[in-house]
Amino acid sequence: MLFSFNNITYTFGPGHSNQIKVSGSLAGGEVLVVRGPSGAGKSTLLRVLSRLQPCLSGEGFLNGESWLQMPGSIWRASVHYIAQKPAVFDGTVADNLVKPFEIRAVNGKKAFDPGLAKALMEKLLLASGLWNQDARTLSGGEVARLAFVRALLIEPQVLLLDEPVAALDDKSRKAFYSALSDWLTGLNRGAVLVSHNNDDLEFLHRVSYLDLANRQEGA
Repeated sequence: MLFSFNNITYTFGPGHSNQIKVSGSLAGGEVLVVRGPSGAGKSTLLRVLSRLQPCLSGEGFLNGESWLQMPGSIWRASVHYIAQKPAVFDGTVADNLVKPFEIRAVNGKKAFDPGLAKALMEKLLLASGLWNQDARTLSGGEVARLAFVRALLIEPQVLLLDEPVAALDDKSRKAFYSALSDWLTGLNRGAVLVSHNNDDLEFLHRVSYLDLANRQEGA
């Protein structure tokens, strides 16, 4: 099993008044789609799985190794979270793509490849002229695709994707899922996806589901 999480218990919502316990797993080449109504704790689950937010109990595993045995930075380099509104750093688009390689957990294993970065940008329909553009001037859809390129460059094993195409038009959305599908064909890779659009699933193969509805417990 590529990725799993057992009895993850966490709080969410106003004042952390809601509590939920979930388990799930993900095989290589598979997408786990997290479903549930607005406010069900889907985005919070991705943050917990990325170890950006603590949980009350439970444990995550990557290739059978517990997250308790792994520094958070190493975990996040392999189990990589992309927020619905990704962070943009000062500087150009190129500067933003280089940014993850400043982290020891990344730069100790791989080097920034500008040729690959430009090829991925082209695949995601990001114009080559954006390379030297101030990243803070990008549209929401361009930022979403920039974050995806940035994630792919560090070669994670698991992507945690929170509404990744919410800001994309139809053409860009198709390009995104084409790139994701291609990436999933690589060795031992998988994704956890939050999406409100069932049409997105037509682009994906080997999909399983985790429904958060009716899982709340008393906090």
